[in-house]
Amino acid sequence: MPSQEGFQSSGRTPLRVYGPQPTYQTYISPYGPKTKHVPNLMGFSAGKALRYGTIASGFGVAAGVFAVFFFGEVPRVRQDILQKIPVIGDYWVKEIAPEDNPF
Repeated sequence: MPSQEGFQSSGRTPLRVYGPQPTYQTYISPYGPKTKHVPNLMGFSAGKALRYGTIASGFGVAAGVFAVFFFGEVPRVRQDILQKIPVIGDYWVKEIAPEDNPF
């Protein structure tokens, strides 16, 4: 293994090997701020995930309502999907009067 002088002259940082961690407790000042560890997953705590999830669900509902009314006039979508919704399916039933039917 090269000596420390070789690393210093080449400009590279030597490999640091850390020893065992100390067994004593970390000092907490009684005059400093009272901090606590907030568990998180990739930077998102439970409160932040709930807040962003609420916002995302609102946008999802708005996009879904838009898609239903935008594609509601396509006959295939209306018959195959929208008329089969249990409570509000009758809203999309479009019956043509016999006198208006050209066939």
